[in-house]
Amino acid sequence: MINLLPPQKREYIKYSRVNAALRKWIAGAVLATIGLVIIFVLGWLYINQQSNKLSNHIAAGQKELKEQKYEQVKKDAKQISGNVRLISQVLSREIDFSGLIQEIGTVMPPGTVLSSLILSKIDGAIDLSVDTKDHASAAQVAVNLSDPKNNIFEKVDIIKINCTASTDPYPCNGSFKALFNKKVPSRFLLVQEGAKQ
Repeated sequence: MINLLPPQKREYIKYSRVNAALRKWIAGAVLATIGLVIIFVLGWLYINQQSNKLSNHIAAGQKELKEQKYEQVKKDAKQISGNVRLISQVLSREIDFSGLIQEIGTVMPPGTVLSSLILSKIDGAIDLSVDTKDHASAAQVAVNLSDPKNNIFEKVDIIKINCTASTDPYPCNGSFKALFNKKVPSRFLLVQEGAKQ
């Protein structure tokens, strides 16, 4: 086949075809760039939306926990756990209350009577309630109980002393908190056989 077109026309056609191909490549590149930008923007919007949704979910969860008083429930659970441990210790040990009461009775001053004894912690302290004839006798109870020679309590605090104008032989009542001497538990706390310490 013989090409009879002039050389300039042939060059023009050749470059036209190259330009058409280049235009297709440029259009494809522009479309791909636009597509990438759209994907990037949509991805960013989706991530932002999910982040906001997650933040709202966390805030709602924290609000719900506050409404349900999570901290109070946690504190109550800890207290119950401590009480269960105390009960377990009490059940696994036998406390010689009669020996303890006799020891306390020997150091009580004249004109006083032990009315109640409440164990608050096994190896810790007890609450004592004493009926007395007067204020001085009540104060003397604290002095006698905390005397190191008696080897019962390390420290005794007076909680309150109330006196009433009655004909009762012991018109005053004193409340005391006493901390056991470190040697006392070994004297009054008997571990049962097979019990875990």
